[in-house]
Amino acid sequence: MSNSCVIIGDIKKSREIDNWSSVFAELLKTLRKVNKDFSDAILVPFTATVGDEFQGATATPENAFEIYNLIRSELQQVDMRYGIGVGNIEKPFSKGMGMRGSAFYRAREALELCKEKKRDIFFKFSDTPNPRDDLINASLHLIEVCEKSWTKRQREIASYYRLHPNYTYDQLGKHFGVSKQAVSQFLKATNWEVITEASNFVEKLLKDMYSP
Repeated sequence: MSNSCVIIGDIKKSREIDNWSSVFAELLKTLRKVNKDFSDAILVPFTATVGDEFQGATATPENAFEIYNLIRSELQQVDMRYGIGVGNIEKPFSKGMGMRGSAFYRAREALELCKEKKRDIFFKFSDTPNPRDDLINASLHLIEVCEKSWTKRQREIASYYRLHPNYTYDQLGKHFGVSKQAVSQFLKATNWEVITEASNFVEKLLKDMYSP
């Protein structure tokens, strides 16, 4: 399991969230959706852990970016950071108790890097700097910078489009009560073409590195 992938999510400033019970309920609902949609890839089911964190693991990092996008699109109003670590996982008990391993340690270190560098997501593949980490994290930083400039309406449309990638602009327009031309303008303003190109690069890199 040396290429296992652990994802740790941390909700920012959770103590300042007034409707915590409803936010936590939505988080649990989203994690159940992740476990269902990615059941073939999941090694350790995603679940809320302590306080304002959640975690889970996949057999390889191939689906990690998709899972990240699903969670943040479903919970677009919740500000979170994600540490993703790749390595081994030790499971001494069948129910997942007492798990540890380099994938967990690197995910935690990646989460600390998010806090240190004020970023929302970090991948950590090894304990020493390498071009693989740099390529993926630079691409993720580009995506993040673009998305930080989104308006609330742009975020709503872009997040919904991520969850329904097969929708046409006409279908998206009908959902939001606007014309397909307006949808096109909204997405153009989000730098959607740049974000899509960078996202496809990350997904391809992960797939090429870890697919059997």
